[in-house]
Amino acid sequence: MTLRKLTSGLALSCLAFLAATLLAQESVNLVRNPGFEEIGPDGRAAGWGGPAPYYTVSTETAKTGKASLHFSHKEPKPYVLCGQNIKLDKKKFYHFGVWVKSSGMKGNGPTICVQWWGKDNKFLGGSYPSGVKDTNSEWLLVEDHVHHIPVDAVRFDITCYCRQGSTGEAWFDDVFLYEYIPPFLGVLTTDCYRHYTTGQPMTVFAAVTPQGDVRPENLPGISLKLLTTDGKELQSFKPTGGVDETSIRFVVPTADLALGDYVVRLDALNPGNGKTESKQLTIHRVAALPAWKSYIDSHRRLIVDGKPFFPLGMYFGGVSESELATYRDSAFNCLMPYHQLKRETLDMVEAAGIKVLYSVKDFYSGRGSLKTPEEASARTASVAQAFKDHPAIIAWYINDELPLKMIDELSARRDQMEQLDPGRPTWVVLYQVNEVRNYIPSFDVIGTDPYPIPNRPPSLALNWARKTTNGAFGSFPNWMVPQAFNWASYWKGYGKTDEEVLACRAPTAAELKAMTWMCIAGGATGLVYYSWTDLHRMDKLIADGGRALRRDPFEERWAEVKAVAADVKRLDQVLLGIETPLAITPAPETSDDIGFRLFGKDGETWLLVVNANNEKSATVTFTAPKAVTCLGQELGGKTPQIAGTTITLELEPLEVTMLRLK
Repeated sequence: MTLRKLTSGLALSCLAFLAATLLAQESVNLVRNPGFEEIGPDGRAAGWGGPAPYYTVSTETAKTGKASLHFSHKEPKPYVLCGQNIKLDKKKFYHFGVWVKSSGMKGNGPTICVQWWGKDNKFLGGSYPSGVKDTNSEWLLVEDHVHHIPVDAVRFDITCYCRQGSTGEAWFDDVFLYEYIPPFLGVLTTDCYRHYTTGQPMTVFAAVTPQGDVRPENLPGISLKLLTTDGKELQSFKPTGGVDETSIRFVVPTADLALGDYVVRLDALNPGNGKTESKQLTIHRVAALPAWKSYIDSHRRLIVDGKPFFPLGMYFGGVSESELATYRDSAFNCLMPYHQLKRETLDMVEAAGIKVLYSVKDFYSGRGSLKTPEEASARTASVAQAFKDHPAIIAWYINDELPLKMIDELSARRDQMEQLDPGRPTWVVLYQVNEVRNYIPSFDVIGTDPYPIPNRPPSLALNWARKTTNGAFGSFPNWMVPQAFNWASYWKGYGKTDEEVLACRAPTAAELKAMTWMCIAGGATGLVYYSWTDLHRMDKLIADGGRALRRDPFEERWAEVKAVAADVKRLDQVLLGIETPLAITPAPETSDDIGFRLFGKDGETWLLVVNANNEKSATVTFTAPKAVTCLGQELGGKTPQIAGTTITLELEPLEVTMLRLK
């Protein structure tokens, strides 16, 4: 036996022993007083901290036992929580949940969360399952999992609550928090659009859940097999490191494959329980790509009628002739209407030179009059069949922030749209930025919608764009949704006071510009701003049919949005460039607040840099592989200092610049 085989055998034996040990351990609920049966001297649920009179112990109803936690609130304020501190091991995984019931609930209803903080009580994040708006007086389960706790977390809690602004009554019972062993393998995908290859090497990506300190590509028992559709093995591959520590990759040569379909199957040993897991997908070896009207090329670009297209648009409600006349007088080239546009409206939009991202996002079971997945599928088919021949449509919008628990139905919708209209991609937008990878089977194009202003820093746009791009393995197009609206358009309905609504504001022109280029620096290949409709809503007072307590003039806001779009349009051929740029790298000490991205066009390298920090200026140094000169500068900023291979930039807060280098 060779040393390599001996080492592998020992590793497998250790894994099997570890799995047996873990499985032998009895699950322990880490929550104190999970059924609210233990009452303290003050008459409150022992171990829980919810303030009276909003949270009390009830003996009138219970999921099990004799008691439950009762929430009662007649006003949207104050926002009250009921939690307890818990102990978590940052290297482990947890399953948590609670049974809930509600009555007369307005708002998002009862739910539960696990949260974590760092030193100095700095909030770091948490896991937040969706609430239950109406339980019809039945007990329903709300549950989620905890993965990848930040290394700097020092304090944790589990909290029962109703989301901010909720009123009515709710009950909580049988809270649980258990350690668990998660599946090792997650989604399996490739870097080729819909897994079509004309012979180029295909990179296969797999999401994994690391367990322990060994990098996943170094674990034993992982193999990717290339199979014929009848199961004959043609070749096998070992993993290499993925785009991050939660992924692995394989490179599969396809040039010598005969035309036809094949299967790639990934088998892996779960290091937590010693069980073998498998994932597979079908790939298509073709001589040439089908004649699609619009599709995604190998550079993540949208191709429309054979030409690269950078989607630059806004969300609409409906589209009127007068609105279109205003909108077309801008750099925008597409729009995403929530309403179902009639054919004559599509004709009007097409005549104006504008393309449409057509929405079928509302056709899911349990929404509107659609009670079953079959009814939802039939409704989707009727709309797609009616409009798929229209030249204005370049993509289908199929999911607007729907939860991951619907992934089977969401994935089926993507598959259905490919069958109904193979010539156009599907686009999905999420606020669930940390779950993008798990949604991959449900989209061709992804986007997320960071809306930070006024309560969070603008740098959220850069953070989310990076997470969205990396979450999709850097291999899917990313059409981000930047904030162009004022949250005051919605806050009145969220239970905010008039004082809070009046203090709210839209992004400034500088913030809007910076967030736009943060998205692009983070990997965006398209931008669809939210929203045209809200620019108009905030131009009217509530008394006049709008949503404003104080007018936010449309003309002023629209001028700012137009100016930012004009910058993007002026540079869109650079953004669509596919030449290999110089391998320019930032200094190792460069802050995460500095976003940058390289583009190659006409033998030149374009370096986009944005300071996402809204308070601090920054000096940033880049190194080129050879001496460079600056041929021009776009988007503003001080003149760069260039000495041989060193490029130094001084950036004010939220400043953006783009250098043309040779």
